[in-house]
Amino acid sequence: MSAERAAPLIWDTIERYFALLQAHVPAERMRAEILTDDFRTGFVNGLIWQGDEGLRDFLEARAEFFDESHVVEQLSRPERLPNGRWRAHTRLEFFLRQRLEGSPVSETFTGKAFHVWEFAPMPTLVDPPGDDPSGDDPLGDQPPGDEPSDGGWRVAAQLVEGFAALDENARRLFAQPSAGLNLDEL
Repeated sequence: MSAERAAPLIWDTIERYFALLQAHVPAERMRAEILTDDFRTGFVNGLIWQGDEGLRDFLEARAEFFDESHVVEQLSRPERLPNGRWRAHTRLEFFLRQRLEGSPVSETFTGKAFHVWEFAPMPTLVDPPGDDPSGDDPLGDQPPGDEPSDGGWRVAAQLVEGFAALDENARRLFAQPSAGLNLDEL
């Protein structure tokens, strides 16, 4: 598969990931619908959450954000890795809103984040080229059986590489990547 063909599948996978993340679905649903079993997230050269417990800890750490959006502004050219997975980098704009218990107002966190992602295409079971039993593909143009299906990709890693244009709240939240999200400091 070419990088040009992989790019729209990767965009779709990122959109599905953020739709579930922003809906605050349970870890089990995230794993069932969009994540690989070895999914990891966190900060390059900082705290990494991985495994079932790590995923639950990550989702719990960000559970107090009740209103959020992530808009991907740029996707690098995807790169196929030797293990068959794909890597891509993104720049996105984020908005998070939090209201602490007892507070009459909410606080917002805004900025840009740079991520490195790893994606795992899920194989499909299609007939090899030229072997279409229906006869609908007389030229043998169907993809081979190891091609990933549209929408069948999963996120194996989402790691923050850096930030830009952070407001004061976001600057405090992400001040110590080795500690994860600094919600206790807010």
